[in-house]
Amino acid sequence: MQTYRSMRFGGLMAAFLFLTLGFLLALPAHAKPPSACAPTTFSLSGSNVDNLWKQVTNNQWSKMLPIIWQDNGFHFYARVRERGPDAGINTPSDLESEIRRGTPSAEGTPNRWQITLPVTSSTGRSLRVIYDYAGGKNAKCELVTLSY
Repeated sequence: MQTYRSMRFGGLMAAFLFLTLGFLLALPAHAKPPSACAPTTFSLSGSNVDNLWKQVTNNQWSKMLPIIWQDNGFHFYARVRERGPDAGINTPSDLESEIRRGTPSAEGTPNRWQITLPVTSSTGRSLRVIYDYAGGKNAKCELVTLSY
């Protein structure tokens, strides 16, 4: 025979589970990047787009990015300078061409996206541009890293 206390606890647990499930279902889905963040629209500008990476400064890189894109902390810039030349990406213009030919997809982490480039390592792994997009009125597509 159930006591009043055990019935009350069971009811409270059911209510807690119901509210928790409702909260989880109400969370926003993966914020889909706007069309301006599509690989086919990625377009760098400026007179330095054809310079070798070692000749491009942080400031120049920041200024050539499309208005909706940003590279906070320049981690992406550091990675592309380091890994790009080994992958045949010797200039910002080369990077733009590869991104425009890339395939976008969700990366797995909420609000994190990737563009798989048509460039592979010696082991056959695809080079990926990883970026975040949180959604919202003034959200930007924030470059995170360049990785295999």
